[in-house]
Amino acid sequence: MADIQISKPEMLKILQELMKEKTVIAPVSNGKKVDYLEAKESGEILMNDELPYKSPKEYFFPRCEKIITFKGDEVSEEKSDRQTVLFGVKPCDLDALAIMRKVFTTGKFADPFFEAHYENTLLIGTSCADKKQGCFCDKRETDMLFSENADLFLVDAGDSYNVAFVSEKGANALKSYIPGIEKSVAPEKASTENAGTLTIKAEENEVFEKFEWEDATATCQGCGMCTYICPTCHCFMFKDVMENDEASRFRLWDSCMFPKFTLHASGHNPREEKHERYRQRVMHKYLYVKENFDAVACTGCGRCIRSCPAGMNIKTIVERIMEVFS
Repeated sequence: MADIQISKPEMLKILQELMKEKTVIAPVSNGKKVDYLEAKESGEILMNDELPYKSPKEYFFPRCEKIITFKGDEVSEEKSDRQTVLFGVKPCDLDALAIMRKVFTTGKFADPFFEAHYENTLLIGTSCADKKQGCFCDKRETDMLFSENADLFLVDAGDSYNVAFVSEKGANALKSYIPGIEKSVAPEKASTENAGTLTIKAEENEVFEKFEWEDATATCQGCGMCTYICPTCHCFMFKDVMENDEASRFRLWDSCMFPKFTLHASGHNPREEKHERYRQRVMHKYLYVKENFDAVACTGCGRCIRSCPAGMNIKTIVERIMEVFS
């Protein structure tokens, strides 16, 4: 384990100090559920094992974000300089952010807006003690006790945390608060006996054509809840708004589960049926992102399972696919 410990009250004091200069996002109760929200006082921050209802992806990939302004012949790109501390991020969400970063910051379509939000954020992760309802992180490559995709990682030890890992960015930001932080060490990696066992190894065309998608998605309502709640889904659209002599371009979340997502101007829709849209979602996560970015866009957080009003379960569907093509 780590060679440095910090009590939870001490950690709250550090976060209170950080609030003087930065925006602190942390697990906070909104009265109905726990979510990643801006904390105004350190006393609002929860240091328990509850997984927030939503992932923190919206702080890097906002639901609605102005990106460009057009005025006359001038074009100006929006700049993000908000300094943020994201505290209490569970390993599944940290690993999801790493996947999102691969998608948004590599290749010819690299996105400067996501990268700016990421670079301006200090990530403080915390371990997860128990699987939550619907979680299947043990079937994906998610270590409940540690993630290297953080600037500081804290392993819950009851009334205190073991400082388990720190990046240079984290050390520079927190060394004045936690002496010796740059010497902290990562814990031993958890057993990988079952890690990554939930995966699709069949050929794309076979899965596309031969699996009974219509039967598997019979109860799906096509509401798109799974895509909005997922920490790695990232479909979006653009909307231009004109006000006086200035036009602004916004990027807004969209969903591949919506009927009009692939509707062409001609009226043709290549994914008109519900099962075709759900097929796209599963194959995108488990095959297309893997092919393009060497990562499966699912960390087993279970949010889509817990939130689905129709009881859809991506884990059991992928398992059915694995059985068919084993």
